[in-house]
Amino acid sequence: MWKVTRRGLAANKLRFVLTAVAVVLGVAFVSGTLVLTATIGKTFDDLFTNIYKNTDAVVRAQQRLSSDFGTGERPNVPQSLLDAVRQAPGVAQAEGDVQIAYAQVVGKDGKAVGNPGNGPPTLGFGYHPSSQLSVFHLVEGRGPTSDDEVAIDRNTADAAKLSVGDPVRILTTAAPKTYHLTGIVKFGDANSLVGASATLFTIPRAQELANAPGQYSQISVKAAPGVSQTQLQNNIQKSLASQELGQYQVLTGKQITKENQDALQKQLSFFNVALLIFALISLVVGSVIIYNTFSIVVAQRTREMALLRAIGASQRQVMGQVFGESVVIGLLASAVGVASGVLLAIGLKAAMSAIGFDLPSTGVVVRPVAIIAGLLVGFVVTVLSAVVPARQAARVPPVAALRDVAIERPPRRGVRLAIGGGGMLIGIGLLFFGLFANPGNAIAYVGLGAALVFVGAFVLGPLFARALSLVIAAPLPKIKGMTGTLARQNAARNPKRTATTATALLIGVALVGFITIFAASAKATISSAVDQQLGTDFIVQGPGNFAPGIGLSPKLAEQIAALPEVDASTGLRVGDVGINNSRTTVNSVDPVAGAKLFNLGDVAGSLRSLTPDGIGVSKRKADDHHWKLGDTIPVTFVKTGVQTLKVQFIYSKNTFGDYYISLASYEKNFTDQLDSSVFVNLKPGVSPDQGRQAIESVTKSYPNAKVFDDAQFKADREKQINGFVALVYLLLFLALFIALIGIANTLALSITERTRELGLLRAVGMSRSQVRSAIRWESVIISLLGTINGLAIGLLFGWSVVRALKDQGFNSFAIAPGQLLVVVIILAVASVGAAIFPARRAAKLDVLRAISTE
Repeated sequence: MWKVTRRGLAANKLRFVLTAVAVVLGVAFVSGTLVLTATIGKTFDDLFTNIYKNTDAVVRAQQRLSSDFGTGERPNVPQSLLDAVRQAPGVAQAEGDVQIAYAQVVGKDGKAVGNPGNGPPTLGFGYHPSSQLSVFHLVEGRGPTSDDEVAIDRNTADAAKLSVGDPVRILTTAAPKTYHLTGIVKFGDANSLVGASATLFTIPRAQELANAPGQYSQISVKAAPGVSQTQLQNNIQKSLASQELGQYQVLTGKQITKENQDALQKQLSFFNVALLIFALISLVVGSVIIYNTFSIVVAQRTREMALLRAIGASQRQVMGQVFGESVVIGLLASAVGVASGVLLAIGLKAAMSAIGFDLPSTGVVVRPVAIIAGLLVGFVVTVLSAVVPARQAARVPPVAALRDVAIERPPRRGVRLAIGGGGMLIGIGLLFFGLFANPGNAIAYVGLGAALVFVGAFVLGPLFARALSLVIAAPLPKIKGMTGTLARQNAARNPKRTATTATALLIGVALVGFITIFAASAKATISSAVDQQLGTDFIVQGPGNFAPGIGLSPKLAEQIAALPEVDASTGLRVGDVGINNSRTTVNSVDPVAGAKLFNLGDVAGSLRSLTPDGIGVSKRKADDHHWKLGDTIPVTFVKTGVQTLKVQFIYSKNTFGDYYISLASYEKNFTDQLDSSVFVNLKPGVSPDQGRQAIESVTKSYPNAKVFDDAQFKADREKQINGFVALVYLLLFLALFIALIGIANTLALSITERTRELGLLRAVGMSRSQVRSAIRWESVIISLLGTINGLAIGLLFGWSVVRALKDQGFNSFAIAPGQLLVVVIILAVASVGAAIFPARRAAKLDVLRAISTE
């Protein structure tokens, strides 16, 4: 039987190669993701080990706000703590570290370098001259020695086209200032820390810019010769406890190194999971194609299987033959997929460096798990996809060798209706339960319901594929005559095969449709929120896209407010806090100006009434926690710890956030003081052109600021969404590409099945071009079947998710018909491309040989 298996593979090389491509692509994504993350992880494990090789201990404050990504946030430590640490036995050297959340370099072309809102951060640090404890080391020039001097990392210097000795403008919490560039540094062996920009100031200047005079972020310590890290840690802890400074945390150098390595792995896990999800989608689509291919191959070889049974082969041997073919394909395709994954990881690493995520020049790390996982996933998916076809092959009776047999068994309607219909009804039930029953986690129910709808659609597909194909292709006979009629009948004649082929495309299209609808709804929500909630003439947007710790110097808001053309303005600051044991963001504005500029839908109290000890909450949060005016809420701030704030304002429109505090409260409780944006209203009688000119006369000194009117602001938000959608489209393209390969595979196999039929058509006068046209239109019909059903499911899922997120501020549902129409057209054209090879093969059939084929 092994000889029969080998000959079966050799006789059907093309069909199995096309099948293997689907496995290769999915496995490459899985292995490539594991190789890339292992490479990045190993690179930074080594980098952090090198950075902290001279650090034997670190002293810092206790964590006050946890983080899903990284090590959380902590308050600063007082400068006086440094003297206490230096007095501990075994301390050879101790230095206070200072980090600035935002410091962006302006290049020689006058443009700010980097994009901290969507890319690596732009940070500032205090420079320690001649210190072994510094994570930076000079590669050119010298370090800053006065408040007018700075050093920057090599990556930023190259991007800004700056050299030692040049003047350089730095954007920070203070007004823009020009410094003298005295040196270029590296972070370990890398030109930068994953593309992050680093500007080094003198310690006093760094403390001033960090709004932390007389404070350090942490204290790094080097042990005296002969003192172990653990002994040093114990000595420092005892010294601090004896001076009643025991609330601080002391870590060894090994512990801080491990913590940073683990934090990076935690951050990479999101990236890893996201790529693996798309790999899983591709593998699911590929498994549908593999199943379809083996089903068709078994059906076309029914007489061959029956002959094997007739000459003595057992059911187990026949099943083993089909399994043997799937094992060979699975192993070979998985091996190629693993090798392709390594190449993919190399390409992704190069792409990351090209967009600014600088990595040290180390080799690619291929760990056993990447190889084993790739081989196992590809092998298991391939073999499991062949289970049902193998069982069908084993059931072929020997007598079938003596007569013609049907290529496809009729679908068992009762079983399919029970399983598919049941799954569909349960899925829809879960969707509506999640939407209208107000469960604790609506999105989870909606997601599970959508998955069951997918399964139901797959199982029910063959029952309705014939009717749907005939309906979709109804205009073809009038448009293409007999060619169109043949294409229509061919697509409908084998509904199980057509439905399975279309299902692979359905999955990809449904996800594309969902993303398109979700993005359109997000745009519509933002547009509606701007129109209904903002009463502004202009918005000056900073670089952070409303992310905490990134933005504009408050000096800009002060200058704008002082303009004679401005009636009301306020900076908006965004910060992270802890409320009810969960991390969330809080917005901060000037209450008086904010009441003029924002319409938040007052339910109780008003924005104007906020005091430094008050907080405004959305009606959604107030209802969830039974808060009312006058209630107090414990809020955890990184700088000041737990503060009790009084509910002074409840509002209904929460698109831009669930919590508001005053600027006075923000200044008291937050260290970093940066405006995410500045909202402006002009005085009566001032034209928009006059207002823009006045505002831009101030912002010209701030290259990180963009002046928008409401329409431009909405367009900018849409641009951000479009960038995300484009990335998702790019990743989903792999699944769609595999689905199109499936269409080509199915058509190629069906041509083998219809060899005699095609020969007879050619014999009675059908031209080669007509044969090609019929095959192409059949491909279009299959493509449209999957596309239309996919769009229907995507529409349902999109509406469900948007509806489930209504309480989160999603108040508009949009379909984006233009974009969806483009998807349909692109896939229709692509399906024609997928049919090129099968159509050419069908047109080239020798008429006499085709007619003589049994």
